[in-house]
Amino acid sequence: MSSDAEKNLPVCFETLADLCLKYRCFQSPSLFHGVLTGQLCGQDKLPREQWLLLFTQLLGEQVNLPEQDRKLALELLDQTLEQLGSGQMDFEPLLPDELYEVEERFAALIKWLQGFLKSLKAAQIDQEKLSQEAKEGLSDLEKIVEAGDLTPAANEENEKDLHELSEFVRLVAMMLYLELHPGRPQVEKPQSGSSLH
Repeated sequence: MSSDAEKNLPVCFETLADLCLKYRCFQSPSLFHGVLTGQLCGQDKLPREQWLLLFTQLLGEQVNLPEQDRKLALELLDQTLEQLGSGQMDFEPLLPDELYEVEERFAALIKWLQGFLKSLKAAQIDQEKLSQEAKEGLSDLEKIVEAGDLTPAANEENEKDLHELSEFVRLVAMMLYLELHPGRPQVEKPQSGSSLH
């Protein structure tokens, strides 16, 4: 995703990176988003409080998050669900932009995938319900993670490969979501006027 497009989102990579820094959390923001996307794909419904608990665990915090940080976590949830379910094909894994080196962006993609696959596995999705194409896509994502220690050098060819890899990951994630949730919203929407406590 271009940095200009990302700036229009409520929660971008840099926003989440700042929050991680605030809590001295050394997890990649991409891992957070991968975990969330896997939860949204794998569960029938993802309760907002369950996501807040997961988010807090990822930060390594044992205390209640302040209101503004809870709000950010829930904005990330709503933003991701809207992208996955809109049918506009505008879902994007939350990754660093082109200002980062290829090696850093590749490492973030692997972190995203690790979170995504771990969440899917925890949700125990029925793979028999998936199309052959989705099953093969899922298998390919696992192979990408297995090859994750082969860090690419920063050159134009690897830049192109990383872009194609990111696009493949994006398409597989959307395919899995749409196959597992045909036409159904799967997260609680906040009631108007309710607080996030």
